[in-house]
Amino acid sequence: MTQSAPLHPVQMRHPDLTRLVEYFYGQARQDPMLAPVFARITDWPHHFRALTAFWATQLRGRGLYRGAPIAVHHAMKDQLNPAMFDRWLALWDASTAQVMEPQDAAALQAHARRIAAVMQKAIFE
Repeated sequence: MTQSAPLHPVQMRHPDLTRLVEYFYGQARQDPMLAPVFARITDWPHHFRALTAFWATQLRGRGLYRGAPIAVHHAMKDQLNPAMFDRWLALWDASTAQVMEPQDAAALQAHARRIAAVMQKAIFE
């Protein structure tokens, strides 16, 4: 995924993103539709760090994340469907609204929608 310019001039603090990532994936891991996808992850502390780095990189246009999220999700395409992306986004919206300031939540929600659109195109088309 290509890096983009920061979403807005507010610099979200890393602890805020960490708290969001841990809260959101706590919800996703309990969700009946999404939990099976996340059941294969065994090292959650490592995964939390990677996801926090991903979001920090996405939001700031630079950062430490060096993964390949499209390739990872494409490799799992037999386990994914478009409804799962809709559910992920609904949980993400609720989590960002719960954990973040409104301006930051709105930026995160908009960015997640763009990422989901790119991923779905890469996986399902």
